Amino acid sequence: MSPKTHTLVALVENKAGVLNRIASLFRRRRFNIESLTVGHSEKEGLSRMTIVVDKETNVDQVFRQMYKIVEVIKIKKLDEEKAIVRDLALVKVKLTPPTRAKILKTINLFGAKIVKKNSKYLIAEICEQPEKIERFIDLMKDFGIIEIARTGVTAVSS
Repeated sequence: MSPKTHTLVALVENKAGVLNRIASLFRRRRFNIESLTVGHSEKEGLSRMTIVVDKETNVDQVFRQMYKIVEVIKIKKLDEEKAIVRDLALVKVKLTPPTRAKILKTINLFGAKIVKKNSKYLIAEICEQPEKIERFIDLMKDFGIIEIARTGVTAVSS
């Protein structure tokens, strides 16, 4: 992850309203969420939340506030050096005869995949570290990005 962020991982009960309570906590405390992903965990009935906040955020205060929410089981800050961090992006870009070869070269260079292609556009899928996705998107801007969809960061300790 970027040295400008903290990556937090929380195990929470998989119940209606938990995400809303956590998001409201961040809003009330004026903590900015850079990225938030939620999905099932390895433990039945629990979900894993990956929350990325900026470096200015007081992580100790985040922990104290989150543990006040009954459904929060555990929260930890991932070690930046040891964490495996990924993001997924779908990038829809204009496809023209003059740019086709350059676009395909860029996609191959970044290890992205083409998930749909027609005569007007193509959609590339890239699953990588967020910084690498940013570089990929910056290069694709030259060809005319039509649409971008990103999942947000997900991470595990290694």
